[in-house]
Amino acid sequence: VDYIEECILKFQHDKERGSFVLGLAGANGRIRRARLADALACLAARRGVDWARVYVFLVDERYGFEREEDSNAWLIKDALLKGLAKNGASFPAEHFVMPDTSISPIEACAADYKDKLLALLEQEQGPHLITLALGQDLHIASVFPEWYQASPERWAEATRKSVGVLCTETSVFEVRRRLSVNLRVIRKAENIMIFIGDGTEEAWTRVKRAFDEDRFAERKTKRARRTIEPSSVMLSVETGVMMVHAKGRKAVQPEPPPASPLDYILKYSNVSVVQLKIDKETHCSLVVLGAAGDLAKKKTFPSIYQLLLGRFLPVSSAVIGVDDPTFHPDVPDADAFWERRLRPYLEKEKATAEDLQEFRGRLSFVPVRMSDAEMVQALDRHIRGLCQGRTKDNRVFYLALPSFLFASTVRALKTHCWSSTGFCRVIVEKPFGKNGVEAKELSDSLKDYLQEPEIFRIDHYLAKTLVLNLLTLRFANRELGHLFHAHHIANIRVTFKESIGVQGRAGYFDSYGIIRDIMQNHLMQVLTLVAMEAPASLQAEDVRDEKVKVLKQIRPIDPKDCVIGQYEGYQDDPDIERVNAKRGHASRCPTFAVCVLYLDNERWSGVPFIMKAGKALESQSTIVRIQFKKAPSGSLFGDQPQNELVIRIQPNEAIYYKILAKMPGLTQRAKDVQQTVLDLDLKKRFELRRTPEAYEKLIHDVIQGESHNFVRRDELEQAWRIFDPLLHALEQEGRVPETYAFGSRGPHKADALIDRMGFRRYTVTG
Repeated sequence: VDYIEECILKFQHDKERGSFVLGLAGANGRIRRARLADALACLAARRGVDWARVYVFLVDERYGFEREEDSNAWLIKDALLKGLAKNGASFPAEHFVMPDTSISPIEACAADYKDKLLALLEQEQGPHLITLALGQDLHIASVFPEWYQASPERWAEATRKSVGVLCTETSVFEVRRRLSVNLRVIRKAENIMIFIGDGTEEAWTRVKRAFDEDRFAERKTKRARRTIEPSSVMLSVETGVMMVHAKGRKAVQPEPPPASPLDYILKYSNVSVVQLKIDKETHCSLVVLGAAGDLAKKKTFPSIYQLLLGRFLPVSSAVIGVDDPTFHPDVPDADAFWERRLRPYLEKEKATAEDLQEFRGRLSFVPVRMSDAEMVQALDRHIRGLCQGRTKDNRVFYLALPSFLFASTVRALKTHCWSSTGFCRVIVEKPFGKNGVEAKELSDSLKDYLQEPEIFRIDHYLAKTLVLNLLTLRFANRELGHLFHAHHIANIRVTFKESIGVQGRAGYFDSYGIIRDIMQNHLMQVLTLVAMEAPASLQAEDVRDEKVKVLKQIRPIDPKDCVIGQYEGYQDDPDIERVNAKRGHASRCPTFAVCVLYLDNERWSGVPFIMKAGKALESQSTIVRIQFKKAPSGSLFGDQPQNELVIRIQPNEAIYYKILAKMPGLTQRAKDVQQTVLDLDLKKRFELRRTPEAYEKLIHDVIQGESHNFVRRDELEQAWRIFDPLLHALEQEGRVPETYAFGSRGPHKADALIDRMGFRRYTVTG
């Protein structure tokens, strides 16, 4: 970006008139297209450039794309032109020159674009700068070696000595048919910039080596003396002249096309090479244990894949799947693992063939029984081999395993597969035990081998976009700090709803129930962020200290302040029927619960925190609803609904404030008010194309060593302190859950309990 800006500024400083002509090539694959978009957005923010004196043209374009966002024109418009408009820069729309891809056939489109380019280049004496990227297959722009090496005529067309537009094809990258300026246009540029990214360093080395060898050979040829061989000799007696007739010149055989079109450019033009900064010392291995299981293929690997697409993985990194061959004999190697486990799920991530291939290139699979020391040592050797001699061997172990395997797995890793030259971090998945005693035993078993900073307990709710926003909402907006107080708030509801039942995981769910599965971890973490005091800093430990302080102030839940339920049809699940047959009685597992919690501190004294979670309900959502105290009935505007601050965590993340406003109209009186909404839609406000999934954020945090969004041991123990007495009481009394219809709001007794706590429902979403 600095180089492009420097070229433009130099031109505009040296020449009072005329416009700078900038040629931009597109990119292939989501990773490189996203990187190009970032660079263009950064360029748009450079305010020193007089953009009214700049023309931009496309060096290449895709033809026959299905979605507009797959075109290079859309990429330039969305990243550069939109950024310029946002920053108030004056850039005339006609200064962006691109092919009209609605013209058919492609040859007519190319001819039309050629006329546009000729007019532009003759008018402005350009191009002044062209930016290109070198592909791993050695292509530049959309001049693909596979296209021109199949036909000498195509190479001749690409190198024709007049401006032209080529119709090319690729079998490697997305969108097969392409348009590209010919190499003459690129040669004409005063400046040419080639971008060398991760994965193309080897391609650049090959091109440069071939160019150097060719240049050296040319010099040797030029130094050789030219000789003339006589074809016939005739002596003339009359004149005494010897006539020498030289041989006719042999027909010159055309040279074969080069391996890369960049070879041709290097012969005739000076090129500036920009290379992505690469850490040559560090390698990071992401090792997923339990890789063949459901969690890994549905959540873990798709999240790692998205990190790769977003360029958030270290440049030198490897992804290693590990699982026990005893339980997964159908995945003996990486190819089987890819085809039978990962590919179907990764293809759902809107993946291109190139993106999938790039991820496949980083993926390996090692069958390992963790009880077999030799197999674990083989895994260690495999990881060391992937480091390729780098001095720092960082490892992240993701334990997508049942919690009873954590201790033995960590022991084997620590003994036989631990890095001696970099960090090792271990991610563990919930559940962290079924009660406080089990949680403590689990933590103690991990403590035997790991330090607390090496343990990352995942609670994916902590990485949801709106949960991450709670700290900002509370403490970056000072006026709200005063509203979050018992003086103003009547009650707070934290609600989790799922419209589906427990299909596919009934056996697991029945041994835990909704309170252990959702309330004790996910919703409790949300509650602490709503109720905590401002931390001393935003450092991870300071934030977690305040969360623990809040947890210590919450009373254990009184069983009278809890209603549990079970949806109709739960007992008919085949897995539950088998469990019931073993127990000898119907399952009492709650699929729904409402609990009321109280904090014993000055800020929240007397404010009920109503926690509700359930499956098979009428909708799917997670919402924090802060209901403010109702104005007295004799107040200025009479009896009106309570105001609410609503934080919708999922779906469609939003924050909105329900307040009163006067109704418009000529006949409306001063007292005619109605509740309305001040709405912050994050996706619209920040123009988000895609919000990252929670697992992406958390895995990235682990790589960075950021522990904000993970559960510390004392947080876990305090959460169990709050829920253990309730769970023990429910099991001791053998409380039978209230039944409720599938797709309903839940048991009627739950609504009655919520009403007693002072909550008033003004919308159907409560």
